Amino acid sequence: MTMSRRMQRAEISGIAEIRINKLMAMSKERASSGDLALARRYVDLARRISMRTKTKIPKEHIYCKMCLTPMVPGTSRIRLRNHKVTMRCLECGGLKRIPYLREQRE
Repeated sequence: MTMSRRMQRAEISGIAEIRINKLMAMSKERASSGDLALARRYVDLARRISMRTKTKIPKEHIYCKMCLTPMVPGTSRIRLRNHKVTMRCLECGGLKRIPYLREQRE
């Protein structure tokens, strides 16, 4: 009789994190080369894995929440104003704001 072994939560989230990082790196690479459809597909797959396994996507992987395009030079416009980094997606016009006040105080 064979015993089936269920994976522990830590194992699942570890595998998910590796796959999410790989997919997001591949999406950035594709967006830089100009293949936005495949880049969006990779981001969508990474988001689905993230939601299914309840694993967060790391903060270094930034994408547009509206159209799922990775925010890399060429697909976004980045500005600094009012203690925030403002990223505007050039595909759909979506905005992402990241505060940097803490870094200025140091």
